Amino acid sequence: MRIPLAFCLMWTGSAAILHGETTPLGQALPEEKEIMISCELATAEPRANVPVFDSPKDSDAAKGNYHYKLWLPKGYLADPQRRWPCWFIMSPSGNAGMGAMGARLKSSGYVVVMPQEAKNGPWAPIVGSLLATHDDVVKRVRIQEGLKFATGFSGGARMSGLLAEMRPGFSGLYLQGAGLPPKGNGYHNAGLTKIPGFAVAMAVGAKDSNLHEVKAVQAALPGARFLALSFEGGHAWAPAESFDKALSWIEQQVYVEAPARPEMKPAYAGYFKQRHAEWTALTVPWERYRNGDALLALARARGLA
Repeated sequence: MRIPLAFCLMWTGSAAILHGETTPLGQALPEEKEIMISCELATAEPRANVPVFDSPKDSDAAKGNYHYKLWLPKGYLADPQRRWPCWFIMSPSGNAGMGAMGARLKSSGYVVVMPQEAKNGPWAPIVGSLLATHDDVVKRVRIQEGLKFATGFSGGARMSGLLAEMRPGFSGLYLQGAGLPPKGNGYHNAGLTKIPGFAVAMAVGAKDSNLHEVKAVQAALPGARFLALSFEGGHAWAPAESFDKALSWIEQQVYVEAPARPEMKPAYAGYFKQRHAEWTALTVPWERYRNGDALLALARARGLA
């Protein structure tokens, strides 16, 4: 299977042939500090929710050593039983980072995972980087299944949709400057349409040539919750304000509106605790009233005492 040129663009090297030692699973991890993790994809036929490769040759080309940056939120080390929500970030040029999303991701208590070799180019190294990164971090870090999210810009946005298709436990996407990965005359979307309550926010610049994809992506995801955002400018990463709106909306869909999942009750409680702390800090009466109503709605929807 080959991704069209619109997705592939240029590739200046093969991440799949990099070699080096992998980071031991038992290595101590610090909070509130970006660290680099080395991992490996050794399986010739990577397990996936959707078909990935058409031939053993392509599958073989995905094997190799890869790297990702990891950020753990404040409080991660204090409770060895707690599981945390997680964002995966992809960049079309590789070496992904938090960028304008960093302040909100850190203040909201997310684990953040940033694949380094996944970038516009041939299919196999992209898939290899995404699968190696995902499969390593879910073994290394206490990530809550069902509270995994993915984002990226341009080709990175398409990679985020692909990752959510290939691996279970995703509940939302934030697409920036592009839609889902192309497949034939449409999109890779079959895996996403099967996820109950899946939430997709899409932010595209008002002058971006991909602006037409907003309606196309919405149409390709029947049943998904969808939010369209626009910002001034062209083909670029969305500003922090767009991410703030998108994340607040995605959290509302997942934590309050989507069907309740009993196994996620500790995660619902953790989200409630964080929102309650923000509420207690408010001093304006109408803000306390509005946010207090939202807290009550969350507690009722998720059966929190």
